[in-house]
Amino acid sequence: MRAIILNPSSVTYKTDRAIPQLTSLYDVLVKVYYAGICRTDIGIGKGIVPAKENIVMGHEFCGRIAGFLNGESEMDYWKVGDVVSANPMCFGTTGDIMCGKDCDGAFAEYIAVPSGALVRLPPHLLSPYGAFLEPVAAALAPLKHIHGRTCLFGGSRIAELTYQVARVMGHRDMERVIHAKDLERNCYDSIIETEPSHIDACLDALKPGGTLVLKSRSYIPSSFTANTIAMKEVCIKGARYGDFNVASHILTAASCHMSNTLDASMLFGNIYELSQFESAFAEAERTGSKKTFFKTCVE
Repeated sequence: MRAIILNPSSVTYKTDRAIPQLTSLYDVLVKVYYAGICRTDIGIGKGIVPAKENIVMGHEFCGRIAGFLNGESEMDYWKVGDVVSANPMCFGTTGDIMCGKDCDGAFAEYIAVPSGALVRLPPHLLSPYGAFLEPVAAALAPLKHIHGRTCLFGGSRIAELTYQVARVMGHRDMERVIHAKDLERNCYDSIIETEPSHIDACLDALKPGGTLVLKSRSYIPSSFTANTIAMKEVCIKGARYGDFNVASHILTAASCHMSNTLDASMLFGNIYELSQFESAFAEAERTGSKKTFFKTCVE
C-alpha cells in the first residue's frame, strides 16, 4: 500500500508498504479516506518530537472499517463499512501509545486500530470534516478547566479552533488576545495558553488564584517564573481531550453549514495526495496556515 514513512533521517513516500496485519490488540482494519497533518507530525518529521523509526506517520483521520481480526463482517456493535475515526492516544494498554508516533498511523491506505479506540462517525463525515475530529476533541479539553473571566491567548490555527469551539459550546463571553503586549496584569480568572513562549505573560495576566490551562502541547521546554505561581497561588492544568462524540456533533453541524458552528473556511486548507507529501508538509508548517489534509482513498 501507499504510505508516508518516518525514517531515521527523513520522511519518505512508499508504494510497497505492507497492509497492516491485525493482532489481538490492533483488531480492526480501517481503510483511510482522509488524514490531517498536525504540528506534532511536523515535529516528528523534523526529529523534534521523539518517535519510533520506520512507522507510518499521522494520527488525525477518518475512514471505513474494512475488516476484523476474526474475519467476520461484524464485531460487537461494529460492522464492515462503518465510518469511523479514532482516539489516537488509545493504541496501547496504558493510554500513552499514540498512533503515528509510537506505532503505525494513518498517512496510508490502511491502518490497524484497537476496537476500543474507534469513534463512530455519521456517513456524511467521510470527508475532511471527519479527519478533523481529533483537533476538535482536543479543543474541547480546556473548557473543562475554565472559570470566571476567561481569555484565550494566541494567534495560531490552534487558538482559532479552540476559540471557535468554545463559542459553539456556549462560552460566548470568552475574550481573545493575540499579542502578549495586550495582556493586562491581574485581569483574568482563567487563561487558555496556545503559545508556550509567552507563559510568563499569561501568568502575569492571571488574577491571584487563577487557572492557566496549557493547550499548546509543545515538546520544546518552556521557561516561566515560579515565584509568580507561588505568590499568586496559580493553578496550572493540562488539557488533553474532551468528548469525541461531542466533537462529532460539532463537526456534523459544521458540515451542514448550520449557524453558530465552526467556520471551516477559516480552518481548512488544501487537500493533497500522499505522493505530494513534501508540498503538503510545507504548507502545514507555515505559521498560521490552515489545516492541510491528505486524501488517501476514494470510493
